[in-house]
Amino acid sequence: MANFNGEHWIGEAIKSVQRQSVTDWELIVVDDASTDASTEIVRAAAANDPRIVLLTSSSNAGPSVARNRALACARGRWITILDSDDLFADGRLESLLARARSDGTGIVADDLLIMDESGSLTGYSLLGLRTVRTVDAVALVKAPHLGYLQPMIKTELLADLRYDERVRSAEDFDLLLRVLVKQDAEMVVYPAMGYHYRRRDDSLSTDKSADRQALQGMLDANERFRASHALSGRLADACARRQRKLETSLRWVDVTEAVREGRFAQALRHTIDHPWVLSCAARFLAKHFHFLVLRNKRRVTTLGL
Repeated sequence: MANFNGEHWIGEAIKSVQRQSVTDWELIVVDDASTDASTEIVRAAAANDPRIVLLTSSSNAGPSVARNRALACARGRWITILDSDDLFADGRLESLLARARSDGTGIVADDLLIMDESGSLTGYSLLGLRTVRTVDAVALVKAPHLGYLQPMIKTELLADLRYDERVRSAEDFDLLLRVLVKQDAEMVVYPAMGYHYRRRDDSLSTDKSADRQALQGMLDANERFRASHALSGRLADACARRQRKLETSLRWVDVTEAVREGRFAQALRHTIDHPWVLSCAARFLAKHFHFLVLRNKRRVTTLGL
């Protein structure tokens, strides 16, 4: 668990681990130089539970650095991530382990069940899965939002692979992609089993489609991946398409910045020069319409729990 200023949620996140029916676990919390009461909350929990380990940092270095510190200390046979503002439903770890063992797979994940900021389930999930889905490297690149999932991975599959510490957005996607390729593996994703994802407007994992720095980081990571791996034809094509989409999203940032600053002629020029940014405009409108509906629709009972 990487944490930065998560005092409002981290206590509940830790309790959700302590409530698991699987008891043979170790929770490594790496605090990334928080300025709030996060570390005090974790220290209090660790004082009463030796399975909790706290590592602190003197400066904020980002989630990739924090998670690599945790991986260097981890002793478990399986590794999984819990963000400090999210929760495990009761029994989640036992359910994932049971499915991994019965299916004989080393990478398992469940759909993300979406909470609002107050912690109430919305009745929505990231994928809306009703059946099991198998994801290889090509499928991941074609649907990069799958990188939001928090899989459970056999430690031996990570081998010497670690987070790219230059990446501060979509870092989970980047590591998972490299694991799938190096191990020639697949990730099995099950319908709702119990990862509760808190949707926050200020979260690091909030959609970065209008964030120039995040998009540039993803572009750079994609280029490094393409340059450092001998890719099959399908994977090479998928990565090339991802590159084009990210570049288009960057041009969309040019348009939106120009509109925001009243430079309408320049916004029009950007659009004429790069007409494919209209696809970004369509996605922008669809996303905001979806969240308007989500906000105003009565909460329904979440399937699968």
